Amino acid sequence: MVFYSFLGFSPGSALVALPGGEAWHDFYLMAGTAAVTLVGLLFVSLSLHVEILFKPEHKDFRELAAQAFQGYLYVLITALAFLLPAQDGRFLAVVYAFVNVAMLVRTFMRVPVFFAAHKGRTGAPRKRWRFFIPALAYILGLVAVVQWLTGHIQGGVGFFAPVVMMLAASARTSWDLLEYVGQVRAGQPIE
Repeated sequence: MVFYSFLGFSPGSALVALPGGEAWHDFYLMAGTAAVTLVGLLFVSLSLHVEILFKPEHKDFRELAAQAFQGYLYVLITALAFLLPAQDGRFLAVVYAFVNVAMLVRTFMRVPVFFAAHKGRTGAPRKRWRFFIPALAYILGLVAVVQWLTGHIQGGVGFFAPVVMMLAASARTSWDLLEYVGQVRAGQPIE
């Protein structure tokens, strides 16, 4: 309650509107636009150094790039789903649940591949967050769906937090990819 009051909301009005409603339109429009812009920049930056992407010794780099892309794709699909002019909230809930489950499964499949490829380099424990934060975001999305479908939604934070978390995590991973390419180009050891 203090958090909501700090933001200028009364506890009963804080982000209570359903995510498919008009109150969320601008949020999802902005999030989708940011995701498309950032994925475009990721493609451009990776295409300039595509030869690194396909070398066997840089398989972890490929997995990081895929994880960043997946994060942006999650935000884009979420935004598109909630911008649909659907009348049935249950349809949106099912779509959002499916997106979260699919992305969570894909993240869990990517983790062992990344760590096997990253074995022997320093810094691997620090890079676990690249998979933990997205997994947490997908789980929060699923919790929000359950709350929504059971009518116990306390606020839209469960729909807000995963999108913001994925944008932030994917942007950070994209930055790490640029540093990675710079280290490879400079002949520096990769962490």
